[in-house]
Amino acid sequence: MINHLEVTNKRAKVAKDFLKKNGYLNNKYLPIKRADSILWPLNNIPVNFDGKVVYCKGLKNNNNTTRDYRSNLSEKIKSFAPRSFDVFGNIAILRLKEDLMQYGKEIAQALLLSHKNIETVCVDLGVQGEYRLRNLNIIGGKNNFVSVHRENGMNFQADISKVYFSPRLATERERLSLLVQKKEFVLDAFAGVAPFSISLAKKGCKLLSLDSNPEAEKWALKNFSNNGISENQYNFYNYKFEEFNFKSGKFNRIIMNNPTNCLPFLEKALDLVAVNGIIHFYNISPKNGSFSIEDYINANYECIGKREVHPYSPSTSLFVFDIRRNGA
Repeated sequence: MINHLEVTNKRAKVAKDFLKKNGYLNNKYLPIKRADSILWPLNNIPVNFDGKVVYCKGLKNNNNTTRDYRSNLSEKIKSFAPRSFDVFGNIAILRLKEDLMQYGKEIAQALLLSHKNIETVCVDLGVQGEYRLRNLNIIGGKNNFVSVHRENGMNFQADISKVYFSPRLATERERLSLLVQKKEFVLDAFAGVAPFSISLAKKGCKLLSLDSNPEAEKWALKNFSNNGISENQYNFYNYKFEEFNFKSGKFNRIIMNNPTNCLPFLEKALDLVAVNGIIHFYNISPKNGSFSIEDYINANYECIGKREVHPYSPSTSLFVFDIRRNGA
């Protein structure tokens, strides 16, 4: 008997990709297919993915060869090597504590051996600066930060040393794409290389996308083109959100994905959203629930949903708050 994550058939692939990427998928067992859903076998719980955890008998995978890279490490290093890591295209991104950096090369080689799709392994030393750039240090494989990330039928190309991109938001981008209606006017306030913008443009929305990083604009325009988004469907401006002149424009939906520094800009966003429009506000908040978005909105607005997107630190997580502007 083992735990499984049950998801609908429609979400089977994105769930599998998430579980594999984050080390949750148990390769010793096969998925269980039902009429309208699929059960993915798990290594451990809880899993930070929407779905139902089902405890039942697993189907043994007799042809299994493990992809847990730690099986290629000595028992000493295996005991503290990170189980999960981010993947952007063919680049693996690890987090290692400072005292573990001495084992970085061994960990990188083990990962390259286990995952033939990975060509570069780097360590994330933290996000910093105005443009929220990861401080990355390559510890194995090719000396390259440019790759193409494939997600939900879309391709996003970028130099991840010069722009910010989070593969861990794939599920969140899919969630928003299922919420929008065709012809919505959407503001992507901190767009990066435009993964949210492109996801929604694919659904027929019109986008106004902003980012202050010139490198983000360069890759965003390339990604709009590579994903077949018509130029009359979006405008991308290399501008700070707080400095952009929106004139009298109102938006049906606003995406505020700047989780380490979003609060100073919420008031302006509240003025820009149309009646019955939604703001998706991302914020790093304590897991104990002590942060309340209601402290920052007035009676004309309502938080209609709160979701933990993924853990950020032992005491905090990335949360998204869905805020609706109600009629007067």
